[in-house]
Amino acid sequence: MVLAVKEKQMSDNQVTTLAHQPNLRLSIRNLLLNEITDKVVDENPLVKDLAVRIKERLDIIKLVKYEAFTNVTGIDAGSQIIPLASRKYAVISALAYTIPSSNKFFLEPESISQPYSWGGGNFTGVVNLRREAKLYETAYEFMRERQENDLLLIDGPLAFSNWWSNTGEEKDRQRLINAVNRLLRKCRDTSTPVAGIVKRPSARYLLNYLGLQKETDFSDSYVMHHTLRIGERTDIFSPRSGLRMATGISPFMDAIEFPLYAFYCRFSSEWNIPPIRVDVPAYCLGLLDEIAGYCYSTSLWDGIPLPIVKADEEVKVSRRFIGDVYSEIISKVAREEGEISQLAPYWGESEWMGV
Repeated sequence: MVLAVKEKQMSDNQVTTLAHQPNLRLSIRNLLLNEITDKVVDENPLVKDLAVRIKERLDIIKLVKYEAFTNVTGIDAGSQIIPLASRKYAVISALAYTIPSSNKFFLEPESISQPYSWGGGNFTGVVNLRREAKLYETAYEFMRERQENDLLLIDGPLAFSNWWSNTGEEKDRQRLINAVNRLLRKCRDTSTPVAGIVKRPSARYLLNYLGLQKETDFSDSYVMHHTLRIGERTDIFSPRSGLRMATGISPFMDAIEFPLYAFYCRFSSEWNIPPIRVDVPAYCLGLLDEIAGYCYSTSLWDGIPLPIVKADEEVKVSRRFIGDVYSEIISKVAREEGEISQLAPYWGESEWMGV
């Protein structure tokens, strides 16, 4: 009897609570509106203070639009995962695009597959490592076959955080290290300037380098967004030194044979486009103004240098394209086997795969 009374009281309280709640979407709207606004208001003074202090400790350099290079190649890599009910498949490719000739160069794409029973997290790490390795392998083979290039822009980092030391498998980590070292050696031996263009940097190399890592959990890019104006860049700094100051170790970056430096630069005045990071090996430091000036001069789309934009357009593998290929696979297996149940998409993926 006592239990029944308690259950009725709990039920009445729940009904009363629900009755006083607005609809779910309005609740979510109110939560986000207040949470994000309050956070921005609280953080704004700190961001402004950091911007001032960074300018006091690091030179900010005005950029000049200057196309010092004629034949410039952008190289990008892409991947797409096809999740079937039995296992995951991934396809990886990379492509070099040269301006102004519009010549394209690529190696044969490669695929990876893994049963779900092996666990999900490791597969993503393997795909990431092999995609990056493919990027630098393609750049190296391009340089071996076509050495008329004046500047090589890689859509990816040359300075790697410690995250890369803990993801995927050892053989894939070593493959990536070898690919980066081969490319950098080739560019040095052929006197070809090379730079890594990091479009969405999330690292804290600069804040670490300046000894500000304990004062905020902001990324470099976020703080630089409030520090740099359009047409400005920071002076160079050492990502490896910044990483070691924060963590004491830098195993992946230590495996790269050449000292690397970086700078942040802002090429777009749009409020929603943050600065990019440019990584360069030490033997390119004499061409910093030329590299930065070329990137600024050609950054007409979302603050990204044109060769990178063109390489990205050519290598991109859309879900729609993969969905069309998946339809062809179904047709082929149906003709040859008369049974297609093994091609069932993973739960929740059927719509974009065309089923």
